[in-house]
Amino acid sequence: MRPPDTPPTILLSAPEALQRRLQSVVAGRARIILMPGPEDLGHFEKLPGLSAIEGVILAEESVGMDGRRFARFLEQENVPYLLATASGHQAHLVFELNARGYVLLTHPEDQIADTVGKFLASLTHSSDPSIPGNAAVANGDDVIWVRTGHAERRICCEDIVSISADKDYAIIELGNASILVRTTMTALEEELDASRFIRIHRSHIVATDSIEELRTLGPNRHEVSLENGRRFPVGRTYWPKLKHQLRSARVESQARAG
Repeated sequence: MRPPDTPPTILLSAPEALQRRLQSVVAGRARIILMPGPEDLGHFEKLPGLSAIEGVILAEESVGMDGRRFARFLEQENVPYLLATASGHQAHLVFELNARGYVLLTHPEDQIADTVGKFLASLTHSSDPSIPGNAAVANGDDVIWVRTGHAERRICCEDIVSISADKDYAIIELGNASILVRTTMTALEEELDASRFIRIHRSHIVATDSIEELRTLGPNRHEVSLENGRRFPVGRTYWPKLKHQLRSARVESQARAG
């Protein structure tokens, strides 16, 4: 077992140009084992120190069949991985078979660095029950189960920031990853604690604690801003309930403080 406070060991599978780009993000946060690309699974299986690898960053501008096959292999072996690609559509193709976190290479560098950093932190803390959120997962409390590819995945509710509909899927935004699941917004809404999550639009659910600002844009036009910088529109029929729930939460908070 890795000693506490020791950086995790990860595999970085990427073409040379992306290796250089991502190495600068990972430097100092993890021990890196490099692999040019996902073309040869046999090469991966022969890597020295394979047993020490705790996670994988799989980076390709456009995910091909080799990348999808490698992602499937990682899923079968239960190896956590972060997918970095330039195309959201390509990420969704991968997630039809297996779902882990992803980051788009078209995002600003600071956003990529933040997502990679949180992924690495999740590897460091994944087995430590003293880290907030891990005890709940370990004990099976306050979690939901979602279908990702051919597996059921357990998600700690306190890690959920928002959920958005995407055609036949829902994208669950966590603090350190995005997860694509094949389910309906209604099904997810029914599983979540109504005092901690609120439906603000037919396509969006947010954690009330993550809401930083409510803004009126015009007649019957409103939006919420979250702590992570994301903004979502508020549906006209959802606006009264949103105001009431946040007002009630503020009153309860003031009562506890008083």
